[in-house]
Order: sequence, then structure tokens, then C-alpha cells
Amino acid sequence: MAHVLLRYTLAPDYLARRGTLREAHLAFAWAAADAGTLLLGGAVGDPPESALLLFGDAEAARAFAEQDPYVTEGVVTHWEVVPWTTVVGADAAIPIRPA
Repeated sequence: MAHVLLRYTLAPDYLARRGTLREAHLAFAWAAADAGTLLLGGAVGDPPESALLLFGDAEAARAFAEQDPYVTEGVVTHWEVVPWTTVVGADAAIPIRPA
């Protein structure tokens, strides 16, 4: 399986603003996870300074970002979809083991 990361840049006031949108964002994310398109996701750092969401498909990641309440309401100020070449682990896209 291919992997792509959806990287979110959070607004400086993310923690103050996310409360009113969090339930809608999490419901949207869990629906994507239940559908099998979103594999993992969450904030990075404590306090959060960014967020990463793992998808198996770039188109699914873009579609998610375009509809995510955090993005549409400006809690996420920038997003990008980047390929992630996974080489270690049971679900690695291109498993590489030493000889």
C-alpha cells in the first residue's frame, strides 16, 4: 500500500479556536477512518504545533483537507499532501530488509 501524509499548519490561536469545531472535525475524521481512507491522524507536539494524517491515497487526502471543518473555518492555515516512502514495518509500501 502506498502512503501519503497530509500535513497541517495550525493557526497561532488553534487551541483557543478548535473547541467549537472539534466535534465536527473528529466526526469527519472518524468517518474517513471507518471508510478506510484515513489510516491515522493527530496533532504533533504538546502544545500542538502541527498535525499529521496518514492516508493510502493522495486524492483521498486532498479531498479530506478540502472538506475538513478545521480547514474550511481557518483553524488550519495551510495544508499539503506529500508522499511517504515507507520501507520498514508490516504495512510498508516498499519493504526493504538488510541482507
